Order: sequence, then C-alpha cells, then structure tokens
Amino acid sequence: MKKVMIIIRPERYRQTKDALEAEGFSAFSAMNVLGRGKKLVEFSAGDGSSDSKPDSYHRLMTKKLMIVYINDEDESRLSEIVIKVNQTEQEGDGKLFVIPVKRSIRIRTGEENEDALV
Repeated sequence: MKKVMIIIRPERYRQTKDALEAEGFSAFSAMNVLGRGKKLVEFSAGDGSSDSKPDSYHRLMTKKLMIVYINDEDESRLSEIVIKVNQTEQEGDGKLFVIPVKRSIRIRTGEENEDALV
C-alpha cells in the first residue's frame, strides 16, 4: 500500500479530481494548504504588472493537497494521471510524494491493509 500526497495549484483541483475519479480513484482527502517551493513567488497585479519591492514577494502560496491511499500496483497509473493534468512546465506545477504504508485498518469493520482500501 502507498500513501500519495499530491500538492497542486488550486485551479487544477477540479480537473485532477475528475481525472482521478474517471480512472477509479474516487476515495481521497483534499484540503487547502499554504506552501512554497525553492524560490519566492513574485506577486503580480491583475493587470500583469509586477512590483520589484521586497514586500511584493509572497513567502507562502495557496495550494491544494490531495491524499490518496492506493495499492502498490496503482502507483504508476495514478502518477501519470496527476502529471498529465497538472504539468504546465511552469514553476509551481506541484509535487507528488509516494510513501509506503505499513498497515491500515478500517475502524468500522476491522478490515486491514488492502481490504480496508476497497
């Protein structure tokens, strides 16, 4: 089992959700988060102008975090879907983290591991 943490632009959330659901990944958690990558992001006004003052750079940007638990064999397929929907080749496209899960238990039934995912 794997835990996949997907951090994407908020405006790509709906497309990502729809693409994952269309491929059978309908169970996930989602939340708004704040974060940033290696570089500061320059703030731009709606008219396309920007300001070069130090306070015109935001330390944290709004992102969407999705968490999906999957079987090991679904890792490549899920990753491909997320990348296809979110890749613009621009800074800030997001990150995808895949973490092994040692054990899971469905509290209601006591089912464990893969049985707890379906």
